[in-house]
Amino acid sequence: MRQSQRGYSLPELLAVVIILGIAAAVAIPDISTTDPDQLNIAAEELAQAMRFARSEALRTGQPHGFRQQSSAKRIRVFRPDTSTAPWTLNYDVYHPVSKKLYDIDLNIHPFARVDSLSHNRVYRGVCNSGGNVYFDSSGIPRCADPETVLLEQFEVTLTLSGHSRTVTLHGITGRVTVQ
Repeated sequence: MRQSQRGYSLPELLAVVIILGIAAAVAIPDISTTDPDQLNIAAEELAQAMRFARSEALRTGQPHGFRQQSSAKRIRVFRPDTSTAPWTLNYDVYHPVSKKLYDIDLNIHPFARVDSLSHNRVYRGVCNSGGNVYFDSSGIPRCADPETVLLEQFEVTLTLSGHSRTVTLHGITGRVTVQ
């Protein structure tokens, strides 16, 4: 005698696939390129690099700074060699957590994304390399070339699909804010 084979019908299989699809769509977070959280992470990365350079200058008593490159969507922390004129910028400062060189490239960052970066830099004098800002041993931001010019304000505006954040380094105080 033959035994009858039991299985699932096509409508039953389709119902299960549809239910699983709906559950997956609800459970998986939205990872779209217009997520404002990606912009917030990028802004915080830039702000933290600025804050870290200042804290290292205060901690070590040696100048430390950052280089912000808008075209490359990148910020790097440096330690200037003050024995040369103009100063030689050494990019040998390590991130305190990752222990890698402190170099934030937003083009390849796994969690941060920006469409563009723009900047506004105001110095109390002529600065030959406006994207290179260093902090003296008192934590005061200055131009890296010439190193005697004080910074009044340094703003970086990050945009992503209609959203924007502005990271501001305030002169004299060295305070960094994200708006």
